[in-house]
Amino acid sequence: MRRWIAALVGAAFVFTITIAPTANAGLNAEIDLTNPRVVPVYNSRSESPPTVGDQVGYSAFLYSSRIVFSAAHSEYSFDNDGNKINFNPYISFVGKPNTAAGDYSGVVRVEKKFISKTFRFDGATLGDFVVYVLEKDLIPAAPVKLMTPELEKEIRESKTPIKMHGYGEYLDRCVEGEKRPCSFKYKRTSLPRTLTTVLRTLEEAENIVGYKRPQLSDSLIMNNGKTGFGCSGDSGGPVTTTYKGEFIYISTTPNGMNGFACGASPGDDGKGGINYASAVYKHLDIIKEAEDYVAAAIARETAAKAAQAQPSPTPKPSQVVQPKAKKPVTCAKGKTSKKISAANLKCKRK
Repeated sequence: MRRWIAALVGAAFVFTITIAPTANAGLNAEIDLTNPRVVPVYNSRSESPPTVGDQVGYSAFLYSSRIVFSAAHSEYSFDNDGNKINFNPYISFVGKPNTAAGDYSGVVRVEKKFISKTFRFDGATLGDFVVYVLEKDLIPAAPVKLMTPELEKEIRESKTPIKMHGYGEYLDRCVEGEKRPCSFKYKRTSLPRTLTTVLRTLEEAENIVGYKRPQLSDSLIMNNGKTGFGCSGDSGGPVTTTYKGEFIYISTTPNGMNGFACGASPGDDGKGGINYASAVYKHLDIIKEAEDYVAAAIARETAAKAAQAQPSPTPKPSQVVQPKAKKPVTCAKGKTSKKISAANLKCKRK
């Protein structure tokens, strides 16, 4: 079957007819403001931040004061040959953590974007990660601890709960008798909502849904039951956990294969599908690039402030150069002589 991929910056999700990956917010998910780094992303056609509307474009995670993690598929889709196509020509702005949709106070413009070097389509949307750098600090925020491969194994094997947060849809799109994919009918949430699940192995998820997806062998795997792990609108939101007393960032909200996605997916398998994401530790290269970019920007800002703070040098008073006194000369006339010390030392002759 011919592969077809669609991506919408407003809905911020992607799907395929055959395997339906979607990036999700949660069906019937509850409002939860306990994650201090969930942020909304807005798009504007100009350099000025938006001032109207009460819908979030998609979601993200504030890693540090001016570095934000989100989903690359909110920026790019793919053509039939697997080439990336940038479909987001807008200027992006990030709102403060846990603010209501449409609260534009304190939003900061995205200055630089670092797209995952492994972002690709290979039977699924893989390596789906982007790092945003803001033009200034959103809030004072120290970097969050990132999941490592070792922590992934511990979190999965201990069945430690993981939480997804985002600003997406949370109501069933479908009305009685409507065939999926169902049309958009409801506003997205005004505040972040959450769903909870655990990390699984791919084999566990395949046993639940009853089919194989080998292209996901290098992905983080999650499964949250019949309705899947969410709905459209929360792409880029965080998956986090608290493990041994530490708050840990794991990945962006997972894409979904054959999930329900609040009725937006055409390929629902009735078992929740397979939810998959790209672990944050696979993107340390672009995170380091973003950190270096921020460090250089802060160094420039610090130097500029220091230059402005230095007092201007006090001008020295002008010095008047006194003419050097000349030695007097003696003028003689006959038997008489006379010393002259005037400025014009000349003997007059008659």
